Amino acid sequence: MSTKQNPTQLSESTTQHITPSQRAAVVIAMLGETAAKPIVELLDDAAIANIAASLETITVLAREQLIEIVIDFLRQLRLNSGSLRGGSESARKILEGVLDEPRLQLVYGGQSLAADLPIEAPKLDNLSEIWAELANREPTKTASYLAGLTPNIIALILRNLETTLCSELICLLEEDVQTKVLGEMVDPPPVSPDIDSVIARMIKMEYLQAAEVAGDDDTTQLQSVGEMLSLVPNERRKSLMGFLQESHAEKVDPIQRGMFAIEDLPKILNRNQIPVLFKSLEQAFLMDVLCCLQAQYAEVAEYFLSNISNRMADQFRSELERLPAPSAMAAEQIEKDFLTKMMELKRDGVIEVVRVQEEEAASA
Repeated sequence: MSTKQNPTQLSESTTQHITPSQRAAVVIAMLGETAAKPIVELLDDAAIANIAASLETITVLAREQLIEIVIDFLRQLRLNSGSLRGGSESARKILEGVLDEPRLQLVYGGQSLAADLPIEAPKLDNLSEIWAELANREPTKTASYLAGLTPNIIALILRNLETTLCSELICLLEEDVQTKVLGEMVDPPPVSPDIDSVIARMIKMEYLQAAEVAGDDDTTQLQSVGEMLSLVPNERRKSLMGFLQESHAEKVDPIQRGMFAIEDLPKILNRNQIPVLFKSLEQAFLMDVLCCLQAQYAEVAEYFLSNISNRMADQFRSELERLPAPSAMAAEQIEKDFLTKMMELKRDGVIEVVRVQEEEAASA
């Protein structure tokens, strides 16, 4: 029986077969003509021919493989000379061949790639924040992200984390990946701030920031579900919320924050928003709404009328005394139309809807 090879295994197995000459050829090719010229001029004809032949034997390399070759190249420089000439500037030149421009700008703080601008060294304080944020993420999600990287890069990441967390993350990886990562950790390369800075920014770009965006999208989607449920008849909505409470309890809160229930309006609509709401509704429709509220939600109707001018409130009360209560079917449609209009006003920024507990937390 054959098994599907995961991306980590594939990248690792193909990279192992890349010869030192091919690795050197890849690095020189990524440097570009200007940066590579001083290096090529120091090589003899045989070495240049070897590099050319090595390039011809390479077909396609994935981005993960290119990154691994770059990391290995930087590690070898440190082993051979004890330092990396040019520091982060050299690392950046190499990475320009690996990452596209938007990703490179994210890694280096959005600086311009223009050659005449100085390249600043990474700020270590920012890096420590990245490692701290990584440590606070859900271990299972972090392990899932690590599983898509090669073992040597995983090892470089783990050495920046606390021992207990490292142990937990390793246990969450596939068994064959565990052994390869441990092999890298027992024979680690020298500590390199330049390499660690690149790795940290890669994590922020590909994992931490991606998770934040996903989280924001999830919250927005759940609040949209809440708005949708607001338009469902009361009994049906209560039944659906009961189902969500039992099967998706962790998602109920953001859903409720997006809901507009008539009886909750005094809790979610601040007093100073009532005059704004009244001005945004047509007079005839507003009278229908107040008539409906007075018949079924007297407290809500009084909340509205007590937060507008006395003269206007008296006029509405006088009109309401002469109007009959709407039928159940008509009242349901009026409520639905009113809530729909409120959602539109909220989305357009005309009114602000804030739950009491959120407002208190913000002012605390």
